[in-house]
Amino acid sequence: MTAFVLGATGFVGREVVRQLCVRGTKTYAHVRPDSKQLADWRGRFGELGAEVDTTAWDAAAMAARWRELKPAQVYVLIGTTRSKAKSDSVQGNIYEAVDLGLTKIAVDAARASEVKPRIVYLSSVGADPKARSAYLKARGEAEDVVRDSGLPWVIARPSIITGEREDGRLGERSAAVVGDGLLAFVGVLGAKGLRARYRSTTPDVLASALIRIGEAPEHDAISDGSALR
Repeated sequence: MTAFVLGATGFVGREVVRQLCVRGTKTYAHVRPDSKQLADWRGRFGELGAEVDTTAWDAAAMAARWRELKPAQVYVLIGTTRSKAKSDSVQGNIYEAVDLGLTKIAVDAARASEVKPRIVYLSSVGADPKARSAYLKARGEAEDVVRDSGLPWVIARPSIITGEREDGRLGERSAAVVGDGLLAFVGVLGAKGLRARYRSTTPDVLASALIRIGEAPEHDAISDGSALR
């Protein structure tokens, strides 16, 4: 089995690559060809047993590459932050450009490849094309792109993802602590479904869940809450 991971250098992507390699899956970790850390990523992923792929973010180029590799799953684990977008000189609506725009490229490439890989899309709880939040709106629109692809797909909607990030995100960690405390309280009061859906998770737990739903016989489904643990 072969897996191709888009967003491999991200917080969750790195762990997905690691766990796929541990399982013995032939794994291609995608890194932007213009990445300033390309040599470092080659070393880090190489030690895990993954092969770095530097195909340009272009639907035709990716389609040609996937016809060659024939991946069973394409993990779409992409996203950005304001600070990251600024360093990458992304202008305008960053979530529309990255979270939605790159997902469209990935789906177009998968369809054109004729390989029909399963799309494993990492979204977010609250994703909705009608959301007022630019981030959740873009995620919701990206989900629609995945669902309408004509390919087998699974979508994961985790809540806050905690852990040691290279970009810090102290506010996010604090929110997770406070939120989990409140959810523990409402769980005691009987709202266990709410607690399961919104409780924070960690990269290792989430990566394991993504691989599980990516390889399961069932597809065309959305997973959140306890299904991602």
